[in-house]
Amino acid sequence: MENKPKIKIMSCSGASNTGEYSDLIARKLDATGDADMHCLAKIAIGDKNLIDNLKKPDVKIVVLDGCPINCAEKILNREGITNIHHLNTTDFGIIKGKTPVTAEKIDEIMQHIKNL
Repeated sequence: MENKPKIKIMSCSGASNTGEYSDLIARKLDATGDADMHCLAKIAIGDKNLIDNLKKPDVKIVVLDGCPINCAEKILNREGITNIHHLNTTDFGIIKGKTPVTAEKIDEIMQHIKNL
């Protein structure tokens, strides 16, 4: 069986339904042991230890943004963290401000991330 590196996930936690989706998905992946959730705010303030660890070549990073503004991706890119898999909840048919948060949609996106 392939020994895949554990996913490091950073997510948007914005004020809309799309941010809620991103945050809930990241937390659930962390809780199930499928990913390690890391604090996006620590990257935004320039936490050197975290940034240096995320820049290592063997790290698999998933960045889950809520909407096309892509705040999480921009924060990582600003710190030179570019070895990422970037996803957006709106890529899965979620409409900002309209689509209710459901367990089914959370599970769909989680499964997609686990298959990366």
